[in-house]
Amino acid sequence: MNSLDESRIIARESIKIDINDSMYASEERFAHQFDPNNRHMKAKAGISYVEDALQIVKASGSLNAMIQFFGGEPLLNWKTINEVLKRFGHEYDGIALQYSTVTNGSLITDEVAKTFSEYNVAVCVSVDSPNSPNRPLKNGEPSMPTVMEGLLMLQKYNNRVALNSALTSSTWDDFDYSIVDLAVEVGATEIGVVVDFDPTFYTKYGTERIVERLWSVIEYGRTQGIILTGYWHQIFQVMLGFDAVSYRGFKNCSAKGAQLSIEPNGSVFSCKAGSTILGNISERTDLLTSQNYQNHNDLRRNNPSFCNGCEIEGFCAGLCLGSLEKKFDSIDAVEPATCDFYREITKKHIQSLQPYELATFEL
Repeated sequence: MNSLDESRIIARESIKIDINDSMYASEERFAHQFDPNNRHMKAKAGISYVEDALQIVKASGSLNAMIQFFGGEPLLNWKTINEVLKRFGHEYDGIALQYSTVTNGSLITDEVAKTFSEYNVAVCVSVDSPNSPNRPLKNGEPSMPTVMEGLLMLQKYNNRVALNSALTSSTWDDFDYSIVDLAVEVGATEIGVVVDFDPTFYTKYGTERIVERLWSVIEYGRTQGIILTGYWHQIFQVMLGFDAVSYRGFKNCSAKGAQLSIEPNGSVFSCKAGSTILGNISERTDLLTSQNYQNHNDLRRNNPSFCNGCEIEGFCAGLCLGSLEKKFDSIDAVEPATCDFYREITKKHIQSLQPYELATFEL
């Protein structure tokens, strides 16, 4: 066994679920996380769930669907991912299919990279910073050498790759130009930046400092041909006329009526971070008539009343719905601390708009 194989085993064993440090708000959601029968989706179940979901897509009149493999770490369940890709391919029952996944990058093998390339799976690899001590392996060693091996493997097969970085309290000192340099090195043209979903982040650092820190990296990325995108940037996309709401069905939060997040046991939530159960995927189109789904769907275009009169009201859907639900025990809520940041970063983009510039985050 070579050192790369050993490091992948260490990475695999280090992935744990910390039930006590959770963002979930409802007892039902906690019950799903504690349930030992809801930890691993078998291949047969995964195929069945996708079939049910595509029936919903077809009944709604759409001819396009995005299937995302999500976790935890989705590559721990490579067998199911591989079987779903082989079963459904690029088109199924008249529905054009696209695929994406968000992975920590530690379990990417030659087989994984080659298969993802064959099915054009967009691979979003989570890397806070090449210099960050976050995400260590179980033995305490940095994970970056293992992740780098995975990124180079994806590059070998010409995969569609984006990096996924976080600007949070824990990564504040490490979020800098180095993430852009890494993207250039591994052939990624996009960096999705998750700006902290914890409302206290915005009050701790203040709008001006957060915008300044993010904008400096955005500008550096432009000089290197790298686009930085995220929730905060999708507001600007909609403004530019990229009709994301009609095409994707949401502004900048897909949990608002445009997404079904299916658990290993078949339960459906609006998002992996959501707490309100919508039903079971076996219900198919009946899911869309449930009151819980309708409540989420109402937020697709209509913001809470708090947003009335805001400069970006028609383009912004606010903070991650999961974090709002946890704090307010409601999906019809707004975190005011984030509003100034969303407005100011949008103004920055408008002021710096270059002719024919249109950046889109496809993952």
